[in-house]
Amino acid sequence: MFDFRSLEVIHWDYWQRFSLPLDTNIVTVVGPNGSGKTTLLDALRTLLTIDCAGNRDYKSYLRHNGKPFAWLRARVGNIPGPRGERPFFPLMDNEVTLAVRIQKKGGEWQRQYAVMGGDVSVDEIEARGDWLGLREYRVRLEGAGLSQAIRRVLTLEQGATDKLCQLPPKALLELVFDVFGDKTVLDDYQRARNEQAEADREQHGLEHQLSLIGVSLQETEGRVRSWQEWDALGRERTELVADVLPRTELAELHAAIRGARPQLLGLKRKCRDLSQRDVELDQRLHALDANEEHLRGEQKLADGTRQQAQRQLDEARRAYTENEVLLKQELRLREQVAAQDGADHDAQGRVLIDARSQLARLQGEEARLREELSTLTAQLGAWRRGQRYTPEFEQTFRRALDDAGIGHSMLSEIVEISEPRWQAAVEAVLAGYRHVVLLDHPRDREAAWRLGEQHRYKHFVVAERAPTTAPTRGSLLEVVDFNAAAPEWLLRQLDRIRRVDDVAEGSKLGKEQDWITPQGYFRERRGGRHLGVDDVYFGSAARERQLREGEARLQRIEEQLHALTDQRKQCQQQASDAENLLRGANASGQLADRADEFAAAHEAQASLQDDVQRCADSYAAADSHYEAVREKRQQNSRQRDNEAREHKQTQQQLADSTRQFSQFRNEQIDRLKAFRHKRSHVRPGKRNRQAMAELRERYESPAAARREIERIERRLNEGHWESDAGCVPLRDKLAGDHEGLKQDLVRRRQHLERAARITSEARAAYLNVLRNTVKRYARNLKILAELAGIGVEVELPELSNEDLALASAGLNVRFEFDKKGWIGMDDGEASGGQQVMKSLLLLVALMRDEDRPGGFVFIDEPFAHLDIFNIDKVGAFLKSTRAQYILTTPATHNINVFQPSDLTLVTSKRRPGATWAQPLAVLRRRTEAA
Repeated sequence: MFDFRSLEVIHWDYWQRFSLPLDTNIVTVVGPNGSGKTTLLDALRTLLTIDCAGNRDYKSYLRHNGKPFAWLRARVGNIPGPRGERPFFPLMDNEVTLAVRIQKKGGEWQRQYAVMGGDVSVDEIEARGDWLGLREYRVRLEGAGLSQAIRRVLTLEQGATDKLCQLPPKALLELVFDVFGDKTVLDDYQRARNEQAEADREQHGLEHQLSLIGVSLQETEGRVRSWQEWDALGRERTELVADVLPRTELAELHAAIRGARPQLLGLKRKCRDLSQRDVELDQRLHALDANEEHLRGEQKLADGTRQQAQRQLDEARRAYTENEVLLKQELRLREQVAAQDGADHDAQGRVLIDARSQLARLQGEEARLREELSTLTAQLGAWRRGQRYTPEFEQTFRRALDDAGIGHSMLSEIVEISEPRWQAAVEAVLAGYRHVVLLDHPRDREAAWRLGEQHRYKHFVVAERAPTTAPTRGSLLEVVDFNAAAPEWLLRQLDRIRRVDDVAEGSKLGKEQDWITPQGYFRERRGGRHLGVDDVYFGSAARERQLREGEARLQRIEEQLHALTDQRKQCQQQASDAENLLRGANASGQLADRADEFAAAHEAQASLQDDVQRCADSYAAADSHYEAVREKRQQNSRQRDNEAREHKQTQQQLADSTRQFSQFRNEQIDRLKAFRHKRSHVRPGKRNRQAMAELRERYESPAAARREIERIERRLNEGHWESDAGCVPLRDKLAGDHEGLKQDLVRRRQHLERAARITSEARAAYLNVLRNTVKRYARNLKILAELAGIGVEVELPELSNEDLALASAGLNVRFEFDKKGWIGMDDGEASGGQQVMKSLLLLVALMRDEDRPGGFVFIDEPFAHLDIFNIDKVGAFLKSTRAQYILTTPATHNINVFQPSDLTLVTSKRRPGATWAQPLAVLRRRTEAA
């Protein structure tokens, strides 16, 4: 490391030109604030290509004086070290001149540097013109010992001397390695590791490229396989079309010709047998027709006899009934005579009133039942015709639509329920839509709505209809069939409802799902309720059920009417008898007047009864004879119908057989022609029996061969095939490239692993040098600490041959002041003076080198935080070391700061009105004789 001997500045800040001696170990720069102490240090930093302190740079010092150029020239030592090496080798002079010329060209400041042996003046340097660039100049300075770490130390700002102890252990260790030159070696090792990592990444990139080539190779192999399969399929298709299909068709024709012969013979025999059967049946039909005419005449005579016997029986029954009426009148008169003898007129009056009241009630009930019977009869008429019963308001509205010429139908007419189990559920949902009107044409909507408003029709009149789409599986629409277009909203509603067996199953569905049970319990977004209805209205099942229930109800009404009629007659009789008693009717006189009539009735009763019995026997015999004749004629008619059906079937079978025989005969002729034609196109060697048998084993029929052709064509058309044969040589080239790159990667991997092993082994060997460096620095610290009277402990780091361990290694240093206990580097327990002492120790230990003594340090106001005692202590410590120190201190400080200095430079402020500042005053300590 070199040291400064002198400094010359020209046009630097407000200094015009002067030279300063710096040929002592400790130089103190003193002056008031703002007088240029830091300016002097920044001049040295600029000469050494180091950044200025604070936010300043060298340009800010050049803009003050207005001059277009400035010079900084220093004379430094080039003393050989213990091993004979000089800092500025190959310059062999004991002193070397460092200079920088700063000029303003084109509005920009440019720097030019010079390193020359001996004490060379500014004029001579400019005359020689041997300039260096910034980068080359820095390399020369680094070769002389001005490392990057020393640069960082020399840029400490004013009052920041104590900041060095605030470095973390890792940064301190890196600084030590950097100062002692080991950082470069470590960087070289790291660079080698990075290069190996880059080579490894390149290896991975090549491996990725290998995988891409492999993927391309696989893709190309797939293309080759596709081309091979496509080519094989094409050849197979050509063979099937050109050879296999004609041969299979020939074999099929030959088999068809042989198989059709027995069928033709069978059809011929069948036609002959059916023709004979047709003649026999025709003869039998003529005989049955003649017998039918005879039996019709006999039935007509039997029917006349039966009707005559019926009339005689009816006449006898009429006479007998009239005679019975006379006898009943006689009996009633006799009962009245007996009643008149002790009749109670008040009781008879009450009987008359009760009888008439009961009669009025019965007549009202009978009228109600007859009205209900009339309505039910109309409904049954519609139901028996396959229609449905419509109420009056619907009939009225439909008549109005018909009169207006508006085509329409009812919703109930197009609905059928396919599953009877869900009849109640569908009826529940559609209960409100029973009378919905569906228009045939949407253009009639306005006229239909106008009629609906006029008739106050309370049900929907729908103009828009949509065809039924495929229902959702499990929906209510799935069990409803529409034989015409239905309202779209109704289709959506039915399709939205889910069919469930019970409420438990419905509860498992989501909250947004509508569902219904077979009993009609319906759940929607608003909740659940029972929608079941008592009657049914939709579908054929509803009409059949309504018909059954209507007929049963009709029978009940008729029975009730018969009972009411009997009760009404009885009440009428009671009222008539009571009225006759109350009016005093003479029943005895009537008996006397009609005695002969009643006597004749008694005498004729027996004979009339005999006549009725005799006529009934005659009618029974005539009816029995008529039924026998009628049954005989029906049997003949049924036999004739059976024979006629059989005759018709026989004729039809004969016609079909004749047509089939003719068709089969023509087909056989066509097959023979086709066989002769195809046989001429097949080589004789491939149409022998053995070859055809082998072909039939592989392909049973031409249809199988065509299916195979279709399958191959479908595969060729639907598949993505490679049709370019150039994929085969491309596959071979990619295979060669893949194999070559694979072998090259194996060799590169071997070389890379070998280089990594060598680098790792070399760095492991260099770890001993690093450990010696750390020990050397720890030894320097301890020696300096003994000079300063401070205790120091250095915790050596564990240095192992691992990237993470080396990157995280740090140097921990502890200090002890005045026997008050050990403290760390920056743990907050040290005072300001102790911080300065710690930083000075850490700093000077970096400079101390028994092999290469020298070096310099810039310390801006190191005594700013120290008391008098500590100032003396720091001064004594600085004198005990062999480094060069350039210190600054304000003029107001204690005079003890000058005690260690042999050379003092005094700065002063620029006088008011003066262009340039005064040069620095130089005070040199007088050397006393020993």
